[in-house]
Amino acid sequence: MIRRAGSIIAMHISIARLARRRMMIAAPTRALIGLLTVAMLLAWPARTPAADAGGDAAVEIHNGPRFGELELRAHGTVELASELIVEQQRDDGTFERAGDLDRDSLKLVASCDRPPGTCVRIDERGLRPKPWSGMSCSSQCNRGCDRNFPMYGRFRFVVMSCDGRTRFEGAVFERRWPHQSIAPRGLLRRARSP
Repeated sequence: MIRRAGSIIAMHISIARLARRRMMIAAPTRALIGLLTVAMLLAWPARTPAADAGGDAAVEIHNGPRFGELELRAHGTVELASELIVEQQRDDGTFERAGDLDRDSLKLVASCDRPPGTCVRIDERGLRPKPWSGMSCSSQCNRGCDRNFPMYGRFRFVVMSCDGRTRFEGAVFERRWPHQSIAPRGLLRRARSP
């Protein structure tokens, strides 16, 4: 009977040791699994709501080599509203729409000969719309303007999905004042901010 009790106690001790050993192995293993999971999540390409605008389509807006030039590229096929929005950065860093460009708005057109429909289909081949001139009124296709002035500051192009639910924003680009002495104070600060 004593032998049996001793073997039962020894068995409980060995089970306790196994449990401790498992805990000693399990804690670092769990930590390693957690770190690997975080690393995989950080390395995995992020999907934004913009990527869901046309199924698996996402739109990239690339600024061209000269002021006002841009190129749109889609991964997949996507339908965009035909309006090309120009937003200007304010002193507080937020953006607001630059209004009444071309007396209405800029369009996603490669040529001014034919006006676009409500929506424009873009795919991997992309689209290079007629550039923005940087002017307030004769911005893209409108050439008859009596109240035209150049616009200076930091800007970005924005396009919307045809259904208006998804927004695609381009990188910021800048048009500096030609000479500091003619720049209004607030606008000069805006043009110089990074």
